[in-house]
Amino acid sequence: MNRIERYLGSVVFGHTLLVWLVLLVILGFSEFMIQLGKLDETYTLAKGALYTLLKLPVYGYEIFPVALLIGTLMGLGGLANQSELTVLRVTGWSVGRILLGVLKTALLMWLVVAMMGEWLAPQSETYAKKLRSEALQQGFSIGSGSGFWLKDPQRFIHVKQAVSPTELRNVTIYEQKNGDISQVWQAKKAVFENGGWQLQAVNQQALSFAVTQPQGITAGEVAWPPRLQWQQQTLKTLPLDFPLQPEVLESLNIESRYMSLWGLRGYIGFLQDNDLDASEYQLAFWRKLAMPLVVIGLIAIVFPLIFGSQRQVSMGQRVFVGILIGMGFHLLNQMFGNLSIVYHLPAVVGAFLPAVTVIALAVLWLKRVR
Repeated sequence: MNRIERYLGSVVFGHTLLVWLVLLVILGFSEFMIQLGKLDETYTLAKGALYTLLKLPVYGYEIFPVALLIGTLMGLGGLANQSELTVLRVTGWSVGRILLGVLKTALLMWLVVAMMGEWLAPQSETYAKKLRSEALQQGFSIGSGSGFWLKDPQRFIHVKQAVSPTELRNVTIYEQKNGDISQVWQAKKAVFENGGWQLQAVNQQALSFAVTQPQGITAGEVAWPPRLQWQQQTLKTLPLDFPLQPEVLESLNIESRYMSLWGLRGYIGFLQDNDLDASEYQLAFWRKLAMPLVVIGLIAIVFPLIFGSQRQVSMGQRVFVGILIGMGFHLLNQMFGNLSIVYHLPAVVGAFLPAVTVIALAVLWLKRVR
């Protein structure tokens, strides 16, 4: 970067950081107020505050494009009001060159935020879900991996994979009697049907201790130790009295847009290997890859607004316009994504088409401004 590009970048960076922090404070306060309504004896005020703090990396990653859009509008708009951009153009700087200089800073900022979204946000979201779920559900524990444990007075239940709120994979149930494991059920799948859970492809193992007296020896002559007896049978289906309902399990799912690229790739492979629908996760995967184009498109759409205006525009007006553009792009992104899933279009189309559309509109608009 030369000196002018560094100056433009510092202006955009400063305004974007300010907008980003303001939006984070608003979202954090709103989330904290929601958690206040859920406090009880186990889910204390400290846990509610910690949950809110853990959600901030997720919110920061999600709102960054809008903060960048508004920050660029405010920063470059202030330079335009002070005629600094006019002086730049008089000295030979074209609109395209100014755009390139701003994009260098914007993409560097996005690289840092993307790293936060790949490593910090998924971990903090997972821990936040774990913290609140274990506080609100007694006898419930989420492990360090993808599985979780449940406990009731006579059973320990381990679920290795929650595919959806109504479908679980690799469920193991340990039933205890007098402090010892008496039965073990291992099922490949558990499905919620007709208001209850059904285990499928169940392997049942029964364990018990019994004293067997050898023939020819009367009872009481020798104290024979108890011997372990083991029985096994396979069942096609078996009803399961599961402590959690699908509504609770749904609250444990990490939304696809919060997962890392590596996590999305692995989960897509898991769903495809089990002949399950992976379109939602494929869309989220390609949306993450398309985000640099989104950043370029949102920055590019700002320039016709800056250089096309021949009068002074207040900061409030620029913020309002930035919010409208951000909301419009969000609706466009959601619409194309949902249409690609409904009509079974390639996920890459639903992910890249909004960004390409915004860039095309910005290019056409810039040509008219020139």
